[in-house]
Amino acid sequence: MDERGAARCGCPDRRAFCAAGAAALLGLAAGPAAAATYREDKSRRVPIRDLWSGESRDLVYWRDGDYDRHALEAYSYLLRDRRNGEVAPVFYGLLDQLFFLWKALERPGRIDLVSGYRSSRTNAYLRATTEGVARNSLHTIGMAADIRVPGIASEAVWRRAVALRMGGAGLYRSSDFVHLDVGPVRSWVFGERAPPRPQASGDVALPPRRPDRPGAAASGEVLLPPERPDHLRRHGG
Repeated sequence: MDERGAARCGCPDRRAFCAAGAAALLGLAAGPAAAATYREDKSRRVPIRDLWSGESRDLVYWRDGDYDRHALEAYSYLLRDRRNGEVAPVFYGLLDQLFFLWKALERPGRIDLVSGYRSSRTNAYLRATTEGVARNSLHTIGMAADIRVPGIASEAVWRRAVALRMGGAGLYRSSDFVHLDVGPVRSWVFGERAPPRPQASGDVALPPRRPDRPGAAASGEVLLPPERPDHLRRHGG
């Protein structure tokens, strides 16, 4: 979303993202029902297919309180910059946000990925050629994804994401996708003015620190995720 869209919907700037963080991440600021749902899961997996490459992942990335490094690497590769192959770690909270949305939608067959991680160069290109791209997009640090869900209208997906209150949820009707991010709880429809929202009372719980690049070995080298072609080793590793 660009600054004009942010002005229309009252969304905070990047400094506010850093200060407030994903207040609802991991159920910290979610409603009682979402928090209860969070506690009842023994494992988490989410089926995601990249619309552009056709690649899919459906892996258990969290079990009994622990995140699986290899699964996180595999999802990070799936969400790579499709324009140049650059790979960056996806923040585990984004996978949690996708998991709980998938669960709230009654576990559809898959989530289709429109856009995941973007390199700074790709983001600058999109910003120059496309509406609705933020200068400091959370896509560039692995904390946002644009998605569709086959068989479910994007507006219905967006409304369910808004109800979960686990971060940012934006509806882009003309492009037919839903933007999700692990910023503060807020929602918008791109190109439309959002009604004013009441200010939350009390302290805002900050999210966990963004983890270091997953898979870093003691030598400083990064272990490659499964199915990563050799010719892409130079990207993001």
